[in-house]
Amino acid sequence: MRIMYLILNVLYSNSAKSKLYAFSRDDIMEILVADGEKWSERTIYNKIRELSKNKYILEGLPQGNSKTFYISQAGIDWMKEMEGEGEDEQK
Repeated sequence: MRIMYLILNVLYSNSAKSKLYAFSRDDIMEILVADGEKWSERTIYNKIRELSKNKYILEGLPQGNSKTFYISQAGIDWMKEMEGEGEDEQK
């Protein structure tokens, strides 16, 4: 669940919100590594597939031979919901 949130956060915070401005799996992995997160390629691949299946991310225009992804409104809503759960627990 945390890795899914991190992937969505990478897309959201880097304004990957349209077909034209979308990130490849490698781009996402590079940003996660730069942020100090270490995940295997397989884990990232599986979580991107799951996020795509749930329509939290959508496919952008291809970048060479690579698929690209951007965050959907459903993904933004899910992120806000996850952020809100912590506030409920603190009350």
